[in-house]
Amino acid sequence: MTVIPRPAIRAALLALLALGLGGCGPVYYNPNLVDQSESKARLAQDTTLCTNEANSQIPPTYGRERFETDPTIEAQATRWVANVAEDDANQDVFATCMQARGWVLKKKP
Repeated sequence: MTVIPRPAIRAALLALLALGLGGCGPVYYNPNLVDQSESKARLAQDTTLCTNEANSQIPPTYGRERFETDPTIEAQATRWVANVAEDDANQDVFATCMQARGWVLKKKP
């Protein structure tokens, strides 16, 4: 019987997860841009600009600031709700910025 070390299993599971989530992000297109290369360049430029705008208006928290040290369920739930609200507000600013630049969110079938 061959024993697979735990780090190898963990790495394989992470690789499968990354492959599974690879196409799950929002997809924007600009109906005003016909040229594919211009569209890709503008998307990269506008994505960076809108990310910076969203992060300046709703600064995201990172690392330990996203976790609650109080182990009670109430404190944990309050922190989780605050994180979700912050992420949603940041994403709303980003989406509004992208729409103002002519980008439309492509609907998934």
